[in-house]
Amino acid sequence: LMAAGMALILGVVKVINLSHGAFFTLGAYVAYALAERGVEHPIAAALLSAAIAFAFGVFLGKSFVNPVRNHPFALAVGTLACALLFEQAAQMVWGPHPLSVEAGAPWIGPGGLVIRRWGVVAFLSSAALLGGLKALLAARPGLPLRLIAEDEEIAGSLGMDVEAIRYLTFGGACAMAAAAGALLSPSDAVTPTMGRAPLLLSLVVVIAAGMDSVGAIFLLSIGLGILGNGCAYLLSPQWSYVVLLVAVCVLLSVRPAGIAVLAGRQD
Repeated sequence: LMAAGMALILGVVKVINLSHGAFFTLGAYVAYALAERGVEHPIAAALLSAAIAFAFGVFLGKSFVNPVRNHPFALAVGTLACALLFEQAAQMVWGPHPLSVEAGAPWIGPGGLVIRRWGVVAFLSSAALLGGLKALLAARPGLPLRLIAEDEEIAGSLGMDVEAIRYLTFGGACAMAAAAGALLSPSDAVTPTMGRAPLLLSLVVVIAAGMDSVGAIFLLSIGLGILGNGCAYLLSPQWSYVVLLVAVCVLLSVRPAGIAVLAGRQD
C-alpha cells in the first residue's frame, strides 16, 4: 500500500514525498489510540487513520507541494521537515518509548501451524485495496490520473483541474500509507521514527518494480516481505533490511528500468 501510494505521487504529482513515512507512523499511532480505548479492530483503525491522513495530505499538497513542485530541492527539504516535525509531535504526545498494539489471539492451523490474525487481515485488506486501485486506474474514472501522468498540458487543455487532481492524489497516497501503518501496527513496536524504514523500502519497491504496474509493486512487496521475514527468522531482524537492499541492488543491476516497464518506455 505504501509503495503504491508513493508510485501514485511520483507518477501523477511527479515529486518524491519524504514525509510519506510519517503518515505510516500516524496510522500506527491511531491504531494504538483506538486500542487503548477498547477498539481493537484493524479495519476501523485503517479507515480512521486513512481519513485523517487524507485530510492532512490534501492540506499539505494544496498549501505546499503544488506551489513548490517545480523546485525539487525545496520540496525535498520541506517534506523532510514535515516528517521530522511529526516525529517530534508524536514524541511529545505519546512519549519516546516504544508502544505496542495488541495483535489478538492467533489462529492454529493444521499441524499446529500458527497463523497471525492481523497478518491475514493486513494481507487481504492490502490485496483488496490494491485491486481496487488497479481497477480504478484501468477504468474511466482513472483516466484523468493516467492522462496527467502522461501529459499535463493536454489534460489541462481538456478542462481537467490538474492542480486539484494533484493534491487529491497526494492526499489519497498519504491515506494509503496511514492505512498500511494501522494494519501493520501489531507487527512491531510503535515509535515516532518507525516510518523511516518503510519509507526507504517503499522507494526501493517503486524503483525496482516500476511506477506503471500496481501488480508488480504488490508482487515485489510480497516477495521482499517473505525474504525479509525469512532473514529475520534465520539470522536476525537487523540483517533483514541489509539483505533486502542487497537483493534489490542485484535486481536493478540486472534490470535497471525495473521488473515491469510499459512497452516502449524502456530504452
